[in-house]
Amino acid sequence: MKKSVIAIMMILVLTWTTGCSIKSNELAGEDKKKPVRVLTVKEEKRPITLEYTGIVGTEELKKLAFKSGGKVKKIFVKTGEQIEAGQALIQLDTADLAYALSGARGQMDAAKAQYDKAVNGVAPEELQQIEANVKKAQDSYSFTKDNYEKFEKLFQQGAISQNELDQIKLELDIRESDLKAAKEIEKQAKNGARDEDKAAAKGQWKQAQADYDYKASLMEDATIKSDSSGYVVDVLYEEGELVAAGYPVLVIRNDNQVVKVGISSKDFEKVTIGTKAKISTERKVIEGEVTNIGQTPDSQTRTYPIEIALPEQTLPLGSVIKLELIIGEESGVWIPITAVMANGEDYVYVVSDEKASLRKITLGAVNGSYVKVEGIENNDQLVIEGMQRLKDQDLISIQK
Repeated sequence: MKKSVIAIMMILVLTWTTGCSIKSNELAGEDKKKPVRVLTVKEEKRPITLEYTGIVGTEELKKLAFKSGGKVKKIFVKTGEQIEAGQALIQLDTADLAYALSGARGQMDAAKAQYDKAVNGVAPEELQQIEANVKKAQDSYSFTKDNYEKFEKLFQQGAISQNELDQIKLELDIRESDLKAAKEIEKQAKNGARDEDKAAAKGQWKQAQADYDYKASLMEDATIKSDSSGYVVDVLYEEGELVAAGYPVLVIRNDNQVVKVGISSKDFEKVTIGTKAKISTERKVIEGEVTNIGQTPDSQTRTYPIEIALPEQTLPLGSVIKLELIIGEESGVWIPITAVMANGEDYVYVVSDEKASLRKITLGAVNGSYVKVEGIENNDQLVIEGMQRLKDQDLISIQK
């Protein structure tokens, strides 16, 4: 009896010991999993940017000039005066321009009439006149031909000289040419102008129209108006003085805000007029665009000056701000820069069968805190936290 009790107690002890061992092993396995946070990467399109620091200022001085020369008739402003957008500043005497414009208008109208005539044909009364000219030329030719035949007989009889016969023959040839020309005009009037004649007439009309438009633009430019608000820095001429085309007559500065930036020679070719820029402040994001690019680098910094126009006056003059120049966009897999590890080569960890799998990557363009990479695929689970404690094929536990 005692032996049976002892045997049962030994079995119970062994069972309890084995159970505890198994549970301990399971807990140890759980302890081997390293906690991480992951991000499912997606292929997407992101802008390519250049990051720079700039200073808020106003646009540079503007020198205003006339397209054509002439006499200064009226100056509407004086040095130091505040001006508004659209305000008239200075005006030329337009008498000569008015004469030139009137002449150009006449030439344009005449060319248009010739083109319409080539397309639509002649009017009925014009056709009647052309037919009358043909009949007149025909009658003249017939009369001269009869005379020639009479003179020819007289020459054969020796009644007239060879010179007299040659004179009447010359007159006959002239009348024949006149008749052919009249018939050709009649043919064109009835059949309409040829395609090449229509094209030539249209070309002359368009040329005359371009000349008129140019002279009209000179007339409009005879009064210079401000394109923005600001103030007059200097007036370079007086009323009554002659000014040549293209010579500055006024110097103004406007109130438009710009951000002045110096870009490196490496980025110089990447930026063009119209390149968009994004300026982030504490309150909002301001969008601007490049409006001026200097072609000569600064002698001290060796950077190229550019100006980015702002849509409104929102920033304190002289303040230093950070901005991004948007030079394009690229599609691909973009990941947080903080997820990239390096040990001679760049790599990241992705999840594979509950393990951390080391993937070598190639870095590409940068967009803020993200970088475009090659080496991982769309929908891969990327480890973004806890990767510093990982080795390849470590067991991991994904944390929410």
